[in-house]
Amino acid sequence: MKRIQLLLCGLFLIAMIAGCTPKQGNGPTTNQPTDTFIPPTKYGHQQERVDQLRKFVSTNLIKPAGVLSQNQTGGDNGVVLSESAGLWLIYLAQSGKKAQFRETYRQTAKAFGTDGLLMYQLQLGTKKRSRVNATLDDLRVIRSLSLYAALNHDRRYQEKAVQRFARLKQKVGQTGQLRDFYDVHSHQVSSLTSLAYYDLLTLRAFETKQNYARQLRLVQRGYLGSKLPLYAANYNWSHKQYSRQPLNTSEVLLTLLHLAEVKHLRAASLQWLSHKVTSSTLYNRYQINGTVSNWGESAANYAIAARIFAVTRHPRLYQLAMNQVWRFQIQDRRSVIQGGLGDANQKVSYAFNDLQALISTGY
Repeated sequence: MKRIQLLLCGLFLIAMIAGCTPKQGNGPTTNQPTDTFIPPTKYGHQQERVDQLRKFVSTNLIKPAGVLSQNQTGGDNGVVLSESAGLWLIYLAQSGKKAQFRETYRQTAKAFGTDGLLMYQLQLGTKKRSRVNATLDDLRVIRSLSLYAALNHDRRYQEKAVQRFARLKQKVGQTGQLRDFYDVHSHQVSSLTSLAYYDLLTLRAFETKQNYARQLRLVQRGYLGSKLPLYAANYNWSHKQYSRQPLNTSEVLLTLLHLAEVKHLRAASLQWLSHKVTSSTLYNRYQINGTVSNWGESAANYAIAARIFAVTRHPRLYQLAMNQVWRFQIQDRRSVIQGGLGDANQKVSYAFNDLQALISTGY
């Protein structure tokens, strides 16, 4: 009888211990600041060019409500995007501008926040917001909060990141997968998942292990093959298939960067990218058979490529990519866009190029 009682007591203790032990696959993997988001390399950059670009952005693009999508806006009729807000926040956190980061985050949440999400666009003149978010933009802001928390040992901002991710997942999460957007008017979720929207490093920090594994597999299965070692644009959940549409190079490169950050970038993809950068042939759009469908180039694409090379520890390729970025910088002191990355004749510079470049200089 005594042995039975001891056995029962032992089983009770085991059950108690098991109940107190975190279970894999349940809950976020981290609720505290982590250095995961801090760039692992310090390859240096051309400080004078960086200062010129930062001055241009601060003077021409930054407004109280957000970051203008481009410098030419016609007074109060400009547009601010959650995309630019997220990139600017990452840069501010990364470069140690603490007070400016906190104020910008507050403004971002106020300008774009609706129902726990960040609407992707705001018209400055009418103050009208779009009715949908863009999931990658939300994830960028969440990453910036975690980066700020890690660099400044501030658990409050990590908690903001945790809460914002929980709200995002509640709206765009479907059976463990994240969709492109949620419509706050119709309460409908997108049927698409863009592979570039899976910021895998951020998802690994906040998702359950089971969901993260599923998300990583979804991206990996979108691989197009050795002829063009890149990834499909998106996965359609209604049709249960990957897209065959032409590839926007910026989105493709973000997919490669996200894979590189979690050490799942294919060697063939890295080789393809290094060839394009060293030969100055990284064009803006490709058919899935590898043929070029838009022969233009952009500073943002070379900037994202630079980060891929930094993450994979290729300093020479990083410097080559950044040199390509600086090809686009306007050096003419008479130009209204001096310091920006843009078209001197059209006198226009786009925030996506400028901000991607600024972030890349911190690697």
